[in-house]
Amino acid sequence: MVEADPSMRAGRNAFGVLLVALITAYLYRVAVKGVDDDLLFSLWILGAAVFLGSLFYYNRQENE
Repeated sequence: MVEADPSMRAGRNAFGVLLVALITAYLYRVAVKGVDDDLLFSLWILGAAVFLGSLFYYNRQENE
């Protein structure tokens, strides 16, 4: 696999940090405030789906 350029690595790292922040915010709202926020959970699911879809797509391209 060809190493990504610095801007791609930075984007990938920023996306990872965003997912961790969404998970943290969701867990905080559930644990501390006792409020289940569907929007935060939906954003987390969307981010995870985009990540997994991209991972599958690029791994598939690499194998061809």
